[in-house]
Amino acid sequence: MQTGMISTASAATTSGTAAKTPSNTIDKNGFLQLLVAQLKNQDPTSTSQDPNAMVQQMTSFSSLEQAQQSNTLLTGLQAQLSGLFQAQSASLVGKTVEVSGSNFSLNSGSASLNLNLGSSANVTLAVKNASGQTVAMLPQGNLSAGANTLTWNGKDANGNQLPDGTYKVVVSAADANGTQVPYTSSLSVKVNSVSFLNGGIALSAGGTTYALSDVLKIVA
Repeated sequence: MQTGMISTASAATTSGTAAKTPSNTIDKNGFLQLLVAQLKNQDPTSTSQDPNAMVQQMTSFSSLEQAQQSNTLLTGLQAQLSGLFQAQSASLVGKTVEVSGSNFSLNSGSASLNLNLGSSANVTLAVKNASGQTVAMLPQGNLSAGANTLTWNGKDANGNQLPDGTYKVVVSAADANGTQVPYTSSLSVKVNSVSFLNGGIALSAGGTTYALSDVLKIVA
């Protein structure tokens, strides 16, 4: 009978206590608790104590405290710099910037795309709407190497004027042998708003969102 009672109590204790996983590491709070307990229960003047170990422990405590203060200071500086950077980015609202991308930002029947070719090439642009449908094919002929500015009047293949917005542009650039020519493309857009999400900064222009890292140049 007595054995059964002990077993029941032991089982209740076991079930009510969460199992702890052994660990070979210790966090800063555990280190401080261990160090304080050790300092309370040892006499550095005793012949059985190693004074050098005592000095090392105090040095470790001081180093940990300094590290914590440095982390607090750096966190504060990071918050201040982030706020300053956000304030500077907000000044881009209303300005025209050049961003990397292959889009036509159609506004009042006018759009342009900057195309930088690695060498001269025969270029054709396929313009697609938000649904991915090709609405216009724009042969550009032979273009020289370097910077080229390509324009579009916003009309589809049937001559109908399309609504303002952002249209995807697929670029085909090939030399006389049919070999694809490397290129980079960009467009000029007017910034409507600046968003601060998940620690990043994004610009909204013409219904499209661009990362701040996409900005190549501030035009005006």
